[in-house]
Parts: sequence; structure tokens; C-alpha cells
Amino acid sequence: MTMNSNETKKALNPLPFLILVLVLAVTALVYYVWPRPESEPEPESEVTVTPEPEVLHIEPSIPETTTVTVEEVEAVLEPASDLITSRYYYTNAADFDSVLTWFGSELTNPFTHSKGYIIYDGVVSTGIDLSDVKIDVDNEGEVITIHLPSIHVLAHEIDDSSVRSDTSESIFNNLDAEYYAALIDEFKKETEQKVLSNSDYMKEVRHNTELVLQNFLHTADITKDFTIMFTD
Repeated sequence: MTMNSNETKKALNPLPFLILVLVLAVTALVYYVWPRPESEPEPESEVTVTPEPEVLHIEPSIPETTTVTVEEVEAVLEPASDLITSRYYYTNAADFDSVLTWFGSELTNPFTHSKGYIIYDGVVSTGIDLSDVKIDVDNEGEVITIHLPSIHVLAHEIDDSSVRSDTSESIFNNLDAEYYAALIDEFKKETEQKVLSNSDYMKEVRHNTELVLQNFLHTADITKDFTIMFTD
């Protein structure tokens, strides 16, 4: 089939192609030449900086060494003086038989013979004298050694209101005050000897003495950490 010249010209018309090129050229010119609005800067993100904790360098403290003196230990124990005293309460009944002499001579007066018994109440105080206590202080080993003296009679009292007596007297009133005092003094010595020879009682007095002194030293701040030892 043969095409005519008009149809050939219509098929080769370049106008649409030129329009396309022109549109592309204008688009490119606008994109590259036309001023574009500046973009707003993105807000900077806040960065929170946490300061590192300050490290304190503390030098280890060296405890001060306290030296305890013998005088300080004595001062701690001084109030214990009365508490370390043990008291032995008793009632004594004793017989007596006596004859007075003529005016201090060795000749007896036959008319002054007296016999009977006497009853009375008394109390014997036993313990130690703190002034006789010897003290050694070992500060390095934290040991306090207390040298205790022997326990002895500190006091002996008679309740005069408790004295009862029954005598068979001669015609003379020979149970006078001097004789009564000497009689009581003799009875007191006998009682004291009995108390001091009572081993169970003496052990109790010794134990009580050590316990009281130890409690005083363990209560005081300056000696509470010390080991307490007792010896003779």
C-alpha cells in the first residue's frame, strides 16, 4: 500500500517533541535558578551532663592510745570501799564465873563471887582496806592485776539494848561497868576468831570483794575494756 505525502508530513511533525524539550528546560531552570527558602535549622538536642560524684579520700583514723594509770584505777575503786565490807550478824549467849580481887592484888574476895550468863546481839564487819590494795596496770595487754590483802575484822559492834544477863551475885554489887566491859571484850575476841576461821564465810567475803571491784572497773569508761585479775 502506498502512503501519500500529507500522511508522511503528519507522522513526522516535530512540534510535540519541541514542547516537551521546552517544558523540561523551564523546569530545570526553575529548580536550579529560582531561590529556595532556607530550611530552618533543626533544634539542637539538649545534652544533660551528669557530673561525676566527687570521691573523697579519707585517711584512716588511727585510734588514740589511752594510758590508764594506777591513780586512775584507785579513783575508780574508791567508792567501793563500803560495798566490799561483809557483815556477820550473830546472837551470843555466854556463861561467866568470876571473883573480884582485893584492891588489885592477887588475893580474891570471897564475898564477890558472881556467876551467870549474858546474851547479846552483835555484828562483825569483815573485808579489806582499800589502802592496802596493790594495783598493776598493763596498758599494752589491757590487763589490771589487783593484789588483795588478807581479809580481817574492820569493826565489831554490840547492840547494848539487846544485852540480857542473869547473875547470882554476892552481897556486893560486883558486876560493875569495868568488869562488864572486860567481859564483853573477851566475848568479842572469841566471836571474831570464830568468824575468821569459818572457811565458807571467808570464801564468800573474798568472792564478794572481787565481784564488787570487777563491776566498778567494767563500768568505768577508762577501764571497761581491761581484763581484771586478782591475786594475793
